[in-house]
Amino acid sequence: MKSYAFELSGEHESLPRCEAIALVEIFSDRYREQSYLDQCLIVEAEGLDVRALGERLAMTHRIIEVMAICEADLEDLARSVALLSLPDESYRIRARRIKNASPRADAVEHEIGRVLLGKGIRADLESPKIELRAVITSGKIILGVEVARVDRSSFEARRPHLKPFFHPGVLMPRMARSLVNLTQIRAGEQLLDPFAGTCGILVEACLMGIECLGIEVQGRLVKGAVCNLENMNCALVLGDAKRLALKDASICGAVLDIPYGRSARILASSKEDLLKESLSELFRVIRPGRRMVIVADGPIDSQISNAGFKVIQSHLDRVHRSLIRHIFLCQREEGKDSI
Repeated sequence: MKSYAFELSGEHESLPRCEAIALVEIFSDRYREQSYLDQCLIVEAEGLDVRALGERLAMTHRIIEVMAICEADLEDLARSVALLSLPDESYRIRARRIKNASPRADAVEHEIGRVLLGKGIRADLESPKIELRAVITSGKIILGVEVARVDRSSFEARRPHLKPFFHPGVLMPRMARSLVNLTQIRAGEQLLDPFAGTCGILVEACLMGIECLGIEVQGRLVKGAVCNLENMNCALVLGDAKRLALKDASICGAVLDIPYGRSARILASSKEDLLKESLSELFRVIRPGRRMVIVADGPIDSQISNAGFKVIQSHLDRVHRSLIRHIFLCQREEGKDSI
């Protein structure tokens, strides 16, 4: 098996690692988590499709095929680089230190360049054949060849207020995509969002080749959100999450941001009834063994369990002083009948 380092973003404490592992599980033949350092996940994997991961990941900067891991010391780094077997081709080295890790990135780049020059391998900053990457974190230097880079700038172009139709209180694109990835849904499978709103979650899923179905109870949101789904493989339906017009076990996964806050309109006797009835319907329509992600404004572990789902992970997302999102990754357990 080969070793890969995921250079994680620092925008959330736990989601970047969990997103990467969720995708490694479905895009490799087998894998093992080797270590988890500050903003750097290292796994051993066989048959890993790094291209697919690079196209799907939201909270990772780069994927590196690891060549060496050494202490965060220039002398130890020099010894490790001297032992590397590199092709006689031009390279470019870029280092990144996480937070205030030592040594400095420019010192690491200089030391690697010095040793490689001594081996007769020259740098080319304009058009290199090999992109080398060093990550300095948690007292270690991880050195390897960059094999995938995530186009994070594309998420900025899809920020909610830049879309044709906008409504406040929605998830940012990187967050929406990472939640879709947690479900381990594949291209060609169908994802459901029963509280579709402006369809930010479904837009991200569609861009990954996933077939999408959105249910939204407010007619004005349906009319507006259609503009955001232009040329995308998504059906948006005016309907009620408490009464889904879907067959049993017909959906491969779901991601939902339950209505909350002043801008939310809840068409139910109470928010508690909305949650209970919609969870019951989701249990009915999601296939056994498949995953669902729920975003709420408070802890709903017991309600999820009562509906028949198993909570696999939970995360907190501190949006601002008065709002902490609670994120639950759930699984529709095998062998349980609809409640």
